[in-house]
Amino acid sequence: MHDLTQSRLLRWAAFFLFLQSIILTLSPAVRERTWNVNYEMSHWFGYFTWIFLFNLLHRVTIKYLPERDPYILPAAALLTGWGQLTIWRLDEPFGIRQTFWLGISSLVLILAIIVLKDLNFLRRYKYLFLSSGLLITALTLLLGTNPLGYGPRLWLGCCGVYFQPSEPLKLLLVIYLAAYLADRVSFQLLSIPLLIPTVTVTGLALLLLIVQRDLGTASIFVFIFTILIFLATGKRRVLFTAVAFLTLALFLGYFFIDIIRVRIIGWVNPWNDPSGNSYQIVQSLLAVANGGTVGRGLGIGSPLLVPVAISDFIYAAIAEETGLVGTIGLLALIWLILARGLIIALRATDRFRRYLAAGVVAYLGIQSLLIIGGNVRLLPLTGVTLPFVSYGGSSLLTSFWALFLLLNISNVEDGEPTTLHEPRSFSILAGILALGIAAVALSTAWWSVIRAPDLLLRTD
Repeated sequence: MHDLTQSRLLRWAAFFLFLQSIILTLSPAVRERTWNVNYEMSHWFGYFTWIFLFNLLHRVTIKYLPERDPYILPAAALLTGWGQLTIWRLDEPFGIRQTFWLGISSLVLILAIIVLKDLNFLRRYKYLFLSSGLLITALTLLLGTNPLGYGPRLWLGCCGVYFQPSEPLKLLLVIYLAAYLADRVSFQLLSIPLLIPTVTVTGLALLLLIVQRDLGTASIFVFIFTILIFLATGKRRVLFTAVAFLTLALFLGYFFIDIIRVRIIGWVNPWNDPSGNSYQIVQSLLAVANGGTVGRGLGIGSPLLVPVAISDFIYAAIAEETGLVGTIGLLALIWLILARGLIIALRATDRFRRYLAAGVVAYLGIQSLLIIGGNVRLLPLTGVTLPFVSYGGSSLLTSFWALFLLLNISNVEDGEPTTLHEPRSFSILAGILALGIAAVALSTAWWSVIRAPDLLLRTD
């Protein structure tokens, strides 16, 4: 039954992407209103590569993970293909690179499924993995570069191949916290055994990211730490403390860190400087408004007017060409992964796998909400990527590792779920994520339908 369900869903995903590819091919004729045009064909290479890789992944999961959740892989596959075709439409050279990274990420996922059947080694070597991640991330302080030639130097590499260590560092933090909390049979919220190792290691990671000015990733670290501590203790004051901490950080950052001040001003009132510091968010809102309910049409809009449309603002690019309908579909896919991930966590056979699955859900959910909320002015801009969708090899590889963890943990045959000591905390997490998805959906509707007529008439 699992195999049949996954197979059918992957076929529907392939059909959706096939239609998208045909429309992108024909879009020049629609745009020029004549058949005598140069048709777009290069993205078909990306589509057929996607077909080959996910067909291979489907077969591998059938053989090695027979009891895995059948909804996770198809949802991730559709998000990945949707993002890949969008990147091809926006910038062909980057579409080729994303296809290359999709190949690497898929091969890594296949090897992980075949070789890493038991996740207990992650638990045993938690300190080694996180320390290695911190060390590699620290190297960017000395050897870091930026592929664009300006801005924060968060990447390692050269010659057109770059890697951002802070991306996998998020998952390494999830693994560390899940293993550490699972090893504690019982603890108090303010106990020394809980506070010293977790706060010290997480604090070091945060300090490193703040020095790098990678504030989006630093925010995600705070949320991951908070959510896992909350799930382990069930104390709601952990959530309130995190909100207070982030509010204080924004307040202090406004006065002492230029990049935070610029983003807060642009968030509060972007219309004061629409062609300057607020240019990105204003163009993003205009793209969403231009999309309306059903969008301008694939290949017909002007999403390249939005800066960094292939990465930070890919949600706005999708909103312009597919409208509110398309973005609701995109959000539904993200919610499907989050919801199934929480179910996987609840069905886990031990505390480590339960916290690990919940941590992966927290990472994917918080990062998605932060970047989408920034695109529609629900939250300040953070500069992180949209998992599975945005351009970026490091981001895609990390997303596929998260996918592997969920698939592996869900592969349980007749296993009894371990005792759930804090059931209410998981319900609260599910509610928070659901409210977040609903909030960005309503915010998208606000700009694309309600405010769109007035926004598109502005002359500034």
